[in-house]
Amino acid sequence: MELNKEQADQFQEFNHLCSEHGLLGRPKGLHDADVQHGINDEVTLLRFFKAGQFDPQKAIQQFQEAVKFHQAQHVLGLYDNIHVQDFEDARKFYPHWTGRRDRRGLPILMVDMAHYNHAGLAHWKKTRTMSCCRDPFLECTDGPNMSQRVSVFYDSLTRFVLPLCSALKDRPNPSIPVSNAVYVVDASVISIKQAWDLREFAQDISGILMTCYPETIEKIFVCNVPSYFSTIWNILKKWLDPVTAKKVVVLKQAEAYTTLEKYIDKENIPERFGGGFPFTNGMLPDLDKGIRQALRWTVLSECVPDGPIKWRQHGDGQLIAVATGSVQEKTLRNTEFAILDHQ
Repeated sequence: MELNKEQADQFQEFNHLCSEHGLLGRPKGLHDADVQHGINDEVTLLRFFKAGQFDPQKAIQQFQEAVKFHQAQHVLGLYDNIHVQDFEDARKFYPHWTGRRDRRGLPILMVDMAHYNHAGLAHWKKTRTMSCCRDPFLECTDGPNMSQRVSVFYDSLTRFVLPLCSALKDRPNPSIPVSNAVYVVDASVISIKQAWDLREFAQDISGILMTCYPETIEKIFVCNVPSYFSTIWNILKKWLDPVTAKKVVVLKQAEAYTTLEKYIDKENIPERFGGGFPFTNGMLPDLDKGIRQALRWTVLSECVPDGPIKWRQHGDGQLIAVATGSVQEKTLRNTEFAILDHQ
């Protein structure tokens, strides 16, 4: 994000306010070598500054609300100890990274509306009414609640995916950090009843994204929409943040590929929209060639594992990708699987 002289001065004021309020220090619960990317680094502050319309007072108010929400939901701790299966349940339901990028180097997130069916929404509503979970090892046999799951899952975007894409130099403007993502939605099966059933979900997720993850959406392509989608959109947009709603691009089946191809190479466009990428809902990231070449793998599979992932920095500046979360028999993971050298 490039700022003009006046905005740059205002951003320095925002930084000063953050420092005065103790928001720039190392957050409690972060391990010694864990980087602060996606938590309170400069890229994160810039997102909040833009969301606050470049007004330091508005930006600090929203950032304080986000920090308070994260602390109340124990998100930093859960990022290390959430059960991997709970994290993967969230991946199936929320927009998730495909492992591919658009032509500008922005990560592409995908979601299939078919999975917002009766069973999926019933499961979501169950997690919505759960109590707040501090540590799944000691309490909460059902795991974290909805707010906690979605926060941990979206933290994986800001803490792992965006810093990874920022570090790569095979993009048009490598000096500008990657701070947001492109969303691609398959809306081919959505019905008017389903849209009405989604109103609580749309309102809740929009509220969390607006408060804690502002300006992480660059554009949302809603593809293969049915002929009656205008009625559906009139229902859904009432429950969405207006800033997010303005980023939605609605595409009929005949328009999907030709529009996506302007922004995304064919091999990274899902097959269902005419591209060459075999996407399936809930899949783990299938990394593009540029990302694979940038990483030095320490595991034979050369694949991103399931569950949450964070970056840890060694003294020489190398970033180490570490799989966290807990697995069977309540065992905490701390598995290094790839190294990102200086680009």
